[in-house]
Amino acid sequence: MLNLLLNLAIFIVPSLVVWNQIIFYIYGKNYNAVNLILHDNGINLPKLSIIVPTKGERIDVIQGLINNIYEARWDKNKLEIIIVSDDDQAYFDKLLSTLIIPPGLDVKIFRREKRLGYKSGALAFGLQKSTGDLILTLDVDARIEKDSLIRAYNHMVNLGCDAVTMEWHGYSNISTSLARALMVSTVLTSRSILRGRDKLGLKVLPIGCGTIFKRNALEAVNGWDYTMVQDDYELGTRLINRGFRICASSSPVYVEVPDNLIAFYVQQTRWAMGTMEVLSRRFKYIVSSNIKILQKIEIIAYLSQYIPIILTFISATVFGIAGFLGIRLSMSLPMFVIWAITLSVYAIIFVNSSKRSGLDTITAINALGRLSAYTVGISPFLLVGTLNAFKKTRTYIVTPKGKKAKSNIGYPILAFGIFFLLSAFLYMFRGDFLTFIWLAYYSIAFLYTFIAYIKGL
Repeated sequence: MLNLLLNLAIFIVPSLVVWNQIIFYIYGKNYNAVNLILHDNGINLPKLSIIVPTKGERIDVIQGLINNIYEARWDKNKLEIIIVSDDDQAYFDKLLSTLIIPPGLDVKIFRREKRLGYKSGALAFGLQKSTGDLILTLDVDARIEKDSLIRAYNHMVNLGCDAVTMEWHGYSNISTSLARALMVSTVLTSRSILRGRDKLGLKVLPIGCGTIFKRNALEAVNGWDYTMVQDDYELGTRLINRGFRICASSSPVYVEVPDNLIAFYVQQTRWAMGTMEVLSRRFKYIVSSNIKILQKIEIIAYLSQYIPIILTFISATVFGIAGFLGIRLSMSLPMFVIWAITLSVYAIIFVNSSKRSGLDTITAINALGRLSAYTVGISPFLLVGTLNAFKKTRTYIVTPKGKKAKSNIGYPILAFGIFFLLSAFLYMFRGDFLTFIWLAYYSIAFLYTFIAYIKGL
């Protein structure tokens, strides 16, 4: 029984998750969004408030967002930008004196004296200070196209939505293999979990950067909860519970992706904690919602997105320990074949999508390999992050994109890599070549990630 459960955890559960994303992506890719563009003469446009939380961000990045929004199609008389700073007084004063506000653009800059919570608290503060009928949340490093706002709002109006998500497109100021992989996977993921789920009649959860909300919907659920780290999904569960509809548009918003291992580790462990935080603390809102049972199950499964990675790590660890203790465990060839075919199909889709983004096949494969290795390499920390969701006190660490950060994650990763490699050879000596092959493959991901850590990649 244990052997069967371990094989299911390593091969079947991840395969189901990947096929789920593939199906969603196929539907999302072919989702014909509303194409009619509203005229931006101001007659039909409500007032839009854009809330931008910031802490420790470079002033030129903030200036870039202001200039970018200024170029967007929207009546500037019905547009305001609310910048909420959690910086110290000295840096805040520097912000005020350095930022150049384009003529006719209403930009309000606030500093939170009482910093309740993290990003959720800043958004709640921004909502209190805003006056718009629509509320859009953007990260400081986000960028939009000229007609992104109009297109998203048009989608909202035509489909009668209470909130609408924009489609994430990744970008990076530093070209690395990881950044290139994340730029491709960001589009794949956005089209699957947003547009794909929407087309299939499943419930869409808002995204933290690039969701436009109707003010009355936010006020009906009392806005953001500053005690929660994950600001977007937890708000979505409460909106869905109250019967509000969230739609997914194809209107693009460009988000900066991590370009190195440490930034990726910080982002993913925070998201792992955040999704489990929402699942555990908002479970009652999900199950008590007046939606179909399948929709409830799908939301729960979506918020469990890091569990397959963690189950694989735990199961591999059990196989490794069993190898050292002489306990006979073995991997299933049929399940292995299903898993291998599944990953091959996803790799083909990834490479084809990469080509449309201008990458050649070899570069795309290298990028996917690095992303996959990093994901496996940080899986122990994803387990820790998930468990941290149950702590009373939780912390929020801003992803250090575009700059190098320090961490001591490398040596635990090396230790696990050596452990899995040694256990692989133990299985080889006993004639179990399938388990040897898989554990050796798994160990290589850890060892590769450690080398990347040493090189600062």
